[in-house]
Amino acid sequence: MRIIRKIGTICMLIPLLVLLFSCASAPYTQTDKGVLKLVDLINKGQVNEVEGLAQVPFALDMETLYLESDVATYWNNLHEAGFTMTGPRVESVEHVSDNSWQAFADSYDMKNFFARYTGEDTSLVTLKTGEGTFYLLLERALRGYPRIRGIKGPVQ
Repeated sequence: MRIIRKIGTICMLIPLLVLLFSCASAPYTQTDKGVLKLVDLINKGQVNEVEGLAQVPFALDMETLYLESDVATYWNNLHEAGFTMTGPRVESVEHVSDNSWQAFADSYDMKNFFARYTGEDTSLVTLKTGEGTFYLLLERALRGYPRIRGIKGPVQ
């Protein structure tokens, strides 16, 4: 009777272990809550206060910023200019695909950027705001905020 109980327990644990280990390799998915938390940080001008949050290289509209100092200057200038995203709502979250680069620019440089610097944990988030539509290129969270690899917008 004890052997049957042990075998039954093992048979129940095997599917749980398989499920647990398969989740570890699943691509990271952004949540609306996490995206909106990042937008709040952007609106407060505090992106540079979370070290490592803004990734380098960084896709900015149709350009690529390669220096950390350029990315930090971008976020500082944005805040000093009074930039905010009003009434943000997440319209879609998609894992980066073969054609995602076209949301930023239909160019070889942007295609190359996406091929080299994005991966299975990178998401393309479409964000609707009072100012227009923004595209955010986001990666796994750091200190509760999605890391940001790029931004484009507003586009009408």
